[in-house]
Amino acid sequence: MNIFADHTFGFFNLWLLVILYACPILLTLIFRKHVFHPTASRFSSSRSAWEYKLFIISKILMLMYFLYAIVIPIRLDSSSAIIGLIIYIIGFTFYSVAWITIAKSGVGKVFSSGLFRFSRHPVYLSSAIQFIGVGFISKSWFFLGLSLLVGISHLRNALAEEQICLEVFGDEYRQYMVSTPRWFGWPS
Repeated sequence: MNIFADHTFGFFNLWLLVILYACPILLTLIFRKHVFHPTASRFSSSRSAWEYKLFIISKILMLMYFLYAIVIPIRLDSSSAIIGLIIYIIGFTFYSVAWITIAKSGVGKVFSSGLFRFSRHPVYLSSAIQFIGVGFISKSWFFLGLSLLVGISHLRNALAEEQICLEVFGDEYRQYMVSTPRWFGWPS
């Protein structure tokens, strides 16, 4: 690994993994956007000023991450890149399964089936795993650090989202919090 990645514009760059990352979200928004209606209206209004600033910073970091990925080639010629690809594939698999669960869920209900039985935030957790995988694929300490920052900011956003879910779903979500680990574990 080097401090900075090689830079070149090309087709086989990290932007492919970024586009792949966006596909489950976009497909859910296109075909099943109504599953977000109960929480969407409270998304900004329920956050404190500090949480809202952190949210905006996380989105700016993510934009920088995505834009920088355009010029970093995917070269699977080192063990760190291969390990990164394996980490990315694991993260993307869990990420896709979580989005399928969301898309199949009914409106106005807590997502509590599929991966949501083992984690209250499988989308955020699997996103962070994907970002770390892409960081290793880049073979750049700088991009790996940026990947970690984006991943941590995603995990931080999950904490704010819990407050919104408590407001929207009340006791149903409180019970879900008691029975399901925040990040990953066996349900109680």
